[in-house]
Amino acid sequence: MQLLNYKNYLSLIKNSVGSKMFQHIYVLDNKKEKDILDSGRLSCAYYISSILKIFNLINQDNSPHAGVSGFLKNISQSGWEETEELKPGNIILWDEVRYSSGEDHYHVGFYLGEDKAISNSGDSKVIKIHHYTYNNKRKIIKIFTHKII
Repeated sequence: MQLLNYKNYLSLIKNSVGSKMFQHIYVLDNKKEKDILDSGRLSCAYYISSILKIFNLINQDNSPHAGVSGFLKNISQSGWEETEELKPGNIILWDEVRYSSGEDHYHVGFYLGEDKAISNSGDSKVIKIHHYTYNNKRKIIKIFTHKII
């Protein structure tokens, strides 16, 4: 019997829709407990890196990630390469968006195929399927692929 890693990887991604399990990472900051993901508003990198960690597709010692910059550094060291071609399971990096707090944030998610992507929704704070360009509202900065795909 052989595990079908790519099929299992895509299945886990698709079955994560609606999940709340990526909403919190607690840290102790100046002796005060803090949720650095703001109850799921900032959970995109945590969601993606957690899935990659399950399938050993990211450096295990430095993951999962709370921020996009550390996540991008880790995937570049873990066999992920930039590509122009969208295939199911590829990682998409979207441009920065300014939040009401005044902070600018990049966003990451997985491409599902058929013009669909899946990522953490900062508004609803759960994993959602959406158009891969947010209906032309967000620009794709980079696409990453891995030999598993």
